[in-house]
Formats: sequence, structure tokens, C-alpha cells
Amino acid sequence: MLIAESLRERRFAITVPELATMLSISQRQIYKMAATNRIPNFKIGTSVRFDPDALREWLQEKTLTVPGRRPPTSVRPYGIRTSRVA
Repeated sequence: MLIAESLRERRFAITVPELATMLSISQRQIYKMAATNRIPNFKIGTSVRFDPDALREWLQEKTLTVPGRRPPTSVRPYGIRTSRVA
């Protein structure tokens, strides 16, 4: 995982703009995730920061396959029926 590797090399806290760029999502979404504790974070005054090690663990946890969940390849395309129920 490329993001996890770059986080392993980091020694300093990550800022919101940096994390938004890494995850390819908006800064606003990062702030929302931090405010609801959906992503590990801490504050320095009013600034939100992210610990690289905690983020790496969080990402690894999020990328694990959930037991009982179908892989994306098993989802049938929209509009295709599998049975002929009248």
C-alpha cells in the first residue's frame, strides 16, 4: 500500500491539507471525519493534526476484508436479473 509506506517514513504530525491530498478527498471531509472521531486525530490549539503511525494502523484496519461480505466482482451489473420470476 503506497499510502501506508509514505506514512511509515513520516516522523512529524500530518496536517489536514496533506492528509486530504494523500487520501484524495476534500479538506472539509477530513475535518468532518476528525470532528466525529471516524479518523484518529489530535489538536494543537485549534489545529487538527494526525499521527502518522495511528493513521497507518487505521488505514490497515479499514482495508481488511469484512467477513461475510461479498467481493466487488460478485456484484451483478445493474439491470441484469438472475431469476425469471413473473
